[in-house]
Amino acid sequence: MNSTALQQSARIHGAAGYGGAQITRDESRQMAKFQTHIFRCLDDNTGLLLRDVATGACAAVDVPDADAVLAAARAKGWTITDVLVTHEHGDHVQGVAALKAATGARVQGPAEAADVAPVDTILGEGSTASFGALAFDVWHTPGHCPGHLTYVAREAALALVADVVFVMGCGRIISGSAAQLWTSISRIMALPGETLLVTGHDYTSSNARFALAMEPQNAELKARVSEAERRKANGEFWSSTTVAEEHATNPYFRAGEPSLAAAVGLVGADAGRVFAALREAKNKF
Repeated sequence: MNSTALQQSARIHGAAGYGGAQITRDESRQMAKFQTHIFRCLDDNTGLLLRDVATGACAAVDVPDADAVLAAARAKGWTITDVLVTHEHGDHVQGVAALKAATGARVQGPAEAADVAPVDTILGEGSTASFGALAFDVWHTPGHCPGHLTYVAREAALALVADVVFVMGCGRIISGSAAQLWTSISRIMALPGETLLVTGHDYTSSNARFALAMEPQNAELKARVSEAERRKANGEFWSSTTVAEEHATNPYFRAGEPSLAAAVGLVGADAGRVFAALREAKNKF
């Protein structure tokens, strides 16, 4: 789907709370082959449902809160048949067992998640994750944690990036290395600009402040920071973006730019080294 079609298909409206988790922004999109429903779980986790239009199959991507995810599906009139797990951290898998018990859903995810959640099908680099008539290429994208997976549907211009990339930011290095995370982010950066990235959290406000501190003369970034401030004031949830938007405003995507190298005192250094310095600077910001 091209960017014009994606924009025309976007439908954004307010929503009430689901399952005790207050949703202040409901973002839904109708594509040719599938629908997406993005909503808040816990404090800042992303709840995401994907529905195959042809078969009615519906996948939850991670389950931070089973009650919230089930309530969101009921509100849409969708029946959850599958779960796609992105990584092993508790705030992404703690609701998987309860959701599986309630729905009988098939769970697919990394081997690392199988230690903490009932995973039926183990996925890794080069696997294909499918439900209904839909299929995603599976990328192993470590750096945030060892088992992190990204699900990529090139035809649909959609990538489920969880905690590797955020709006104007990237994940923390919890059990990995800066080199691993940079490699993972670089793969995502190479996707077509119109690709929609659905992230695992809304950390947009803090990411925006850091990005502006690193690159205060970036006009596109200034405009996006203003948008982040407006959305925060309105209580909106913001956890999706595009590759093109991140190339323009995300300091980690822009680690090869001289302005970002200068911001961390590494003029002339390679992008990977600048990325590592930027990630460390954000830890202290």
